[in-house]
Amino acid sequence: MSRPYTPHQALPHGPDMVLLDRVLDWDAEHARCSVAIRRTSRFFEPGRGVPGWVGIEYMAQCIGVWAGIQRLEAGQPVIIGLLLGTRAYEFSCEYFTEGQQLAVEVEMLVRDSTGVGAFACVLRDDTGVLARGDVKAYQPDDITGYLKSLAGENA
Repeated sequence: MSRPYTPHQALPHGPDMVLLDRVLDWDAEHARCSVAIRRTSRFFEPGRGVPGWVGIEYMAQCIGVWAGIQRLEAGQPVIIGLLLGTRAYEFSCEYFTEGQQLAVEVEMLVRDSTGVGAFACVLRDDTGVLARGDVKAYQPDDITGYLKSLAGENA
């Protein structure tokens, strides 16, 4: 890690949609971020917490942080990436509870020249692993052209 970054610097999201609190560390093949569960957390349900399925978005945002930092380090602007999906997302808790501190870890397994990558992802707290999944993501160089092609328009 040569420079510290924040999730807001590395993600092209609006401020209300950045779910991660801090970038803990990163390198050429991995990133680790943190999130604290609060009553003000996006998706928080009073009396319960944040549903466990939101963990996949924490993972996707950590992948986005990794990709954003790679671009920033190369002197390029941060661009939008897309969560393609996961073969299996396993989580052991129905809700992440208020006060819980989560670490989100992503490691690049493979990335091709078109911008498609696969990442091994883990979500943990001080008790151990709470969720894991292999997540696929895509970061096209021209997001507008890509989205138009999906809609059947000529780019």
